[in-house]
Amino acid sequence: MQRTWIEHLACPRTGAGYDLDPVRVSGDEIVEAFLVSQDERDVRPVLAGVGILPADLAAHLREQGNVYRRSPVNDPRLARFLFRQAGEGYVVVAFDEVVSSYRDLAEEPPEGYDVTRPDDALALARLIEAARPAGGTRRALHVGCGVGRGVFDLAGRFGAAFGIDRNVACVRRARNVAVTTEHFFLPAPKGSGMKEIALDLSTLGRDGADFAVADGNALPFQDGTFDLVVLSAGDAQGTWADAAACVAEARRALAPGGVLVWHEGAASAEGAEASDGPWHAAGSA
Repeated sequence: MQRTWIEHLACPRTGAGYDLDPVRVSGDEIVEAFLVSQDERDVRPVLAGVGILPADLAAHLREQGNVYRRSPVNDPRLARFLFRQAGEGYVVVAFDEVVSSYRDLAEEPPEGYDVTRPDDALALARLIEAARPAGGTRRALHVGCGVGRGVFDLAGRFGAAFGIDRNVACVRRARNVAVTTEHFFLPAPKGSGMKEIALDLSTLGRDGADFAVADGNALPFQDGTFDLVVLSAGDAQGTWADAAACVAEARRALAPGGVLVWHEGAASAEGAEASDGPWHAAGSA
């Protein structure tokens, strides 16, 4: 997590801002840390560069404990904080989603390898490009980012983008794409004579992308932080249980004059000013 985001964070339970208690940093990148709310009622970890900011942290650590139990942690305080709460719950990355999201970046795909992006992703990319607010470096948020490809699209267009998802395994995979200095590989199809296919990540807006674990109906950001918010129909944990609350939170996080882009699975198209397939957009007041 980049230091520049700290001032924009807010406790998802109380709305208080956070102060940083750094444990391990690399330049402007926070690798391990505690985020301490300014009302002293909430403490959250940053682990492997990812802020863990769901509304109910204890429940999250119980339900997705398999990821935390196998996570390398350098600081003993952070290890105790996490491991005493991590439960037996189990989550994974849907690898089909990884392949679908990144296959168009294959450097030397074998003959017949599908390098097209899903229609839904292409429609979203077109609508974002058309709806982009004017100006220089702007901030964008993707609520329900999965393995993160949409966040990189936003970062490439806006300069700074944040992605949240309730599934820590997917968020960790997205951050791995963001920070890898070597090739990122996808498995090659059977019969191709190849084991893996290298991806060219140079076209992704990786420098401006950041990620956290968080809930769509309790965004961990100050009011008016973003110039554009993309609200998916759900995230890697499934559809939103309270889509109306997610829409309200997305609007709260928008700056005046910002743009909300939403999937029809999250809300109706009523009030849309532009549409492309299942995606709709409208400006804020």
